[in-house]
Amino acid sequence: MVTAGDRMPNAAALAAVAARYRLQLGAARYRGGFGSHRGSGVGSSQDFLDFRDYAPGDDLRHLDWRGYARTEKLRVRLYQEEVAPFVDVAVDTSASLAVTPGKERAVRSLVGALRHWGASAGVGVRCAALGGGPLDENSLAFDDKATAPALPLVPLRPRGVRVLVTDGLWADDPAPLLHRMMATAVRFVCLQVLDPWELQPEAVGAVAMVDAETGERRELQLDRGTIVAYRQRLQRLCDALRGAVLAGGGVHVQVPADELATMCARDLLPAGVVEPA
Repeated sequence: MVTAGDRMPNAAALAAVAARYRLQLGAARYRGGFGSHRGSGVGSSQDFLDFRDYAPGDDLRHLDWRGYARTEKLRVRLYQEEVAPFVDVAVDTSASLAVTPGKERAVRSLVGALRHWGASAGVGVRCAALGGGPLDENSLAFDDKATAPALPLVPLRPRGVRVLVTDGLWADDPAPLLHRMMATAVRFVCLQVLDPWELQPEAVGAVAMVDAETGERRELQLDRGTIVAYRQRLQRLCDALRGAVLAGGGVHVQVPADELATMCARDLLPAGVVEPA
């Protein structure tokens, strides 16, 4: 019997693990609220950016007096803007993401960790369903009503970080959707969550399989030949997703569903998605 506890991560344990890491944002120039990361505009950090001619109303503390002594031209120093980047998390809520309790728990843990990392860094994190609206801890649900994956109904904010959490098991070519998702983003990360059984199925003989998306039931002989054909198709789907992400300059990480501590140390940290706090 599968209980709700099998599918839901423990909040205290999740927070304790997430506290060991922070999002790897790098030195890219972002747009967002006031914070500690380099922005795409002029601001008030200590990092010199450029000069421009003085205009009435400019801060006199930024006047370049040494340059004035040489050229008799008044110019002001411009400094790099510092921002707290926007982070938009798009979550695939199709039924295949909850095909096993472990896979659903892994997805919920990753989404919860992304929220934690954003809050601890003062970053504005916003979660939304693919093809749907905003999500919080209580509204995240998986069902078989989803059609082809589509952009969230909530507009994605430009010049920020975008994270896609999905299993990538889509019948359609992922490239068009990913191209739209990566447009105007400074950093894009795709976390492809797959259950260990999906990655390494075992031959068990005759089984009844139910499609998590359509509810279609089929009787299959799960032998070595069937598994080889399945793995080949899964590899094609994974390669298509990974290729589309990398072609757009994004980061693709295949994440076997596990406890958050294992996923962070084994998958996210080596891929540069997170770094030690």
